Amino acid sequence: MSIEQSSGPGPVGGGAVKLLGRSADLEFFGELRRRLADGGTGTAVLLEGPAGVGKTALLEAAAGGARASGFRVLRFAGVESEVTLAYSGLHQLLFGMRDGFDRLPPGQRAVLEGVLGSSVAQAPPERFAASVAVLEALRRTAEDGPVLVVVDDVQWLDRASGDVLEFVARRLSGLPVDLLVAGRAGHAHALDRHGLLRRRVETLDERSAAALLRAAHPGLAPHACERLLREAAGNPLALLELPALLTREQFTGAAALPLSLPVDDRLEALFAPRLRELPAATLELLLVAALEGTGGLRTIWAAYPGGMEAADAALPAAEEAGLVRVDARAGRLVFRHPLVRSAVIRSCRPGRRRAAHRALAEALERDPERRIGHLVAASLGPEEHLAADLEQAGHAALGRGSAALAVTALRRAAELSPEPAERSRRLAHAAYAAAQSGALDVTAVLVDDGYWERASPQDTARATLARVYTLLETDGDATAAHRLLTGVIDGLLAAGTDGAETGGAGRQPSPAAVREVVGELQFLLTLVAFYAQRTDLWPEVLERCQDAPDQVRLYCLAFDAPQERAPEVRRRIRRAFAALPPDAGPRPVTQLSMLSVYFDEASEYREHWMRVARRSREGGTFVQWSYGTILLGHEAFFAGRFTEAEALAREGLAMAEELGHRLAGFRLASQLALVAAVRGDAETVGTLTRTILAWSEPRRLGLLQVSARQARALLALGQGDYETAYRDCALVSPPGTLPPLNPRAIWSVYDLVEAAVYTGRTAAARVHVALARSACLGELSPRLALLTHAAAALAGPVETAEAGFRRALAVADVHAPFDRARVQLAFGRWLRAHGRDPEAAREHLTAALHTLEELGAAPWAAAAGTELAALTPPAEPEPLDEEGLLTPQELQIADLAATGLSNKEIGARLYISPRTVSTHLYNIFPKLGIRSRAALRDALGAQARAAHGDGHVEYVDAPVI
Repeated sequence: MSIEQSSGPGPVGGGAVKLLGRSADLEFFGELRRRLADGGTGTAVLLEGPAGVGKTALLEAAAGGARASGFRVLRFAGVESEVTLAYSGLHQLLFGMRDGFDRLPPGQRAVLEGVLGSSVAQAPPERFAASVAVLEALRRTAEDGPVLVVVDDVQWLDRASGDVLEFVARRLSGLPVDLLVAGRAGHAHALDRHGLLRRRVETLDERSAAALLRAAHPGLAPHACERLLREAAGNPLALLELPALLTREQFTGAAALPLSLPVDDRLEALFAPRLRELPAATLELLLVAALEGTGGLRTIWAAYPGGMEAADAALPAAEEAGLVRVDARAGRLVFRHPLVRSAVIRSCRPGRRRAAHRALAEALERDPERRIGHLVAASLGPEEHLAADLEQAGHAALGRGSAALAVTALRRAAELSPEPAERSRRLAHAAYAAAQSGALDVTAVLVDDGYWERASPQDTARATLARVYTLLETDGDATAAHRLLTGVIDGLLAAGTDGAETGGAGRQPSPAAVREVVGELQFLLTLVAFYAQRTDLWPEVLERCQDAPDQVRLYCLAFDAPQERAPEVRRRIRRAFAALPPDAGPRPVTQLSMLSVYFDEASEYREHWMRVARRSREGGTFVQWSYGTILLGHEAFFAGRFTEAEALAREGLAMAEELGHRLAGFRLASQLALVAAVRGDAETVGTLTRTILAWSEPRRLGLLQVSARQARALLALGQGDYETAYRDCALVSPPGTLPPLNPRAIWSVYDLVEAAVYTGRTAAARVHVALARSACLGELSPRLALLTHAAAALAGPVETAEAGFRRALAVADVHAPFDRARVQLAFGRWLRAHGRDPEAAREHLTAALHTLEELGAAPWAAAAGTELAALTPPAEPEPLDEEGLLTPQELQIADLAATGLSNKEIGARLYISPRTVSTHLYNIFPKLGIRSRAALRDALGAQARAAHGDGHVEYVDAPVI
């Protein structure tokens, strides 16, 4: 089907057509055109496939390709409402050919004019005469060039037109005319009797279906996308139509999708004709099966009136219509296409659907979770026991990371609550679930909808959690969030300790309920302080978290004094992860993971994060998913997988923008800035960091300011602008300090030392190295051990530096290629600058250059290349003698390098390794008397002039091979 970009939910608009998953079909059409253009004979082809599979789109593509190749294209289509009108289809064809009727003999022209109704003929022409006349008209038309006749919906072609078409199809031999016909599989038509070349149009494969869905409906929530892909089963029409029928909350993932997806008239038309022909008992059976959802025969039999025997009697009609089949081995009734379920449900009245839901609820007595959905669908008014069941299911769903499902269950539970106090309580939980799902607009509606004057303190607290999430993500107002949280914590603790009654129902809060809500509030309070990095707010946080849950106290320990407690925090993180149960929900895993990344434990718990991200993505829990995406992005960045880190950040940023999560969006943007900094993309870094700082500075969100400055410092280091790098690093972490609430400062230790050393601030660098050592940062991870040793070597005295660098590079299990290459570059630079061991310098610089080019870290790679070139004194700028000329392979490599290709790209073109390319370049530079690639073009021109003795030789870029 066609792909056009769309800005959100809704049908696809106009635009350029691009077919996905149809390359074989398009190549087939191209071969037909080439054969006919080369003088071959005409071919009649029948495209067959189910409704909505994309036959019409393929006909459009074939017609477009034919026109572009100089063919004349003639088109007509069958119309269901005109199937009884003789020659109604042929009328369309002839109307497009009438300009050539004057070429025909008078008798045949009269026949065709009779079909068009423009002659005085009193009756439709006889079919043989019409067939001969149409064939002759096509032959005369083809005298001007090849012709393609395109016929769509042949199953709705009237009988007379079908007979003419069959006659023509049999006699295309010798004519430069192709006939391309499309028909719905399983429907009889005239061309069934003729041996046309048949080509089956299949549904889209999984990858093409996903690409179509993403392109046609950008912003569709991941778990909704996966459900729609299952329901559409590769049918392009369904992929385009279904998302447009969702509510905005369902589209963005804020609400769960319904048991059966809605269908519109176009989708219903795919199956409605067959449904209308079924007996009432068969349709009733299909309704029960469609609402049951899993196809379980035992449940369907139990819910169907009359049981198994009646179901067996009603089933054959549906099987014969091609709508269902029985999988006896699995004990399931399987719909031939998932959309049949939706079409069946839509075809039945609401009363019949409610009755079927009630029957299924009774049949699922021992399956409470599935039973609840049917009871909800069958209910019409408030019912406390049903509301309680829904609330329980909602909490279970939220614990599993299915926030969208939880919102649906808890909202419905509130609607079914007879008591106002219970309604408020359930609305508070629904608002919290909505905040977790990322649906901030739904959160606001639910918070405003609560009867808070009747609510208990813990219900008000739960609503405050939702309100604070919304406040932080939309406005970034950490001060207001802090004020709200401290006030509600104080009020809730007082209510929980003095035994005051709560809510309209007069019930007292349970200690466990109070502890749970207070724990969540305390965690969010520490997170607000972390985002703001406001030391003036920190004492109030510590005061209110003295009796907090273990994980909250671990946060307080980590944020309070990173320089003193980093190793202890790391040990506690490991113990806490080890103590997690196998079925731990997303929240505790995410909380621990957020700490682990700041203390460089990223790779240790990657599987935990991936599991949380996957579950949260599937369940529509955007908050947990965004945290997981940020963490996975950091882990990928430190591991040198920059493309992966960028892809994660872009995916998360797109979703954050769709849902209006500005704070999460800026955190993800800062990850993009880090990747751009490594690559030397100054424009992107500048744009992103200016935007981040413009939003975060007025709001005093220190975390975002630190993130932006770390990216700017990294860019400046790569460019050799060490003064700018030092200023930004010192704002992140002044020399000799790891500020409270800022564990990210651990990441900048080596950056600050390098910038300080290269700007002559050796004393400041040594103070920071001493801090890193006293904080035992080298014990946190192999990566930090590498960087801490390297920083000490860089800032230390000359007599210990070489040993320090070797100690750094000897650290085992360092899975951080970018950081290791930076240290190799620094060591090679130091060895060259101090005249030490040029072979060792060459070895480390070569290794650094190779890694940095592989990673795409262009500025650092350029620096390594410059250092390598400087190892060999420049050649005298005298004309080169015969022995000084480059070898043929050296000249080829130099030519390609002069065009800007990397060593990897040159190696791929010449079928040699990048290391071999590097070795040749190191021999080429001194021969040409240059130190960098930038001088290659001029040097090659000089060599050419020396070789030819001609001062007018112009350098031309080497051809790419």
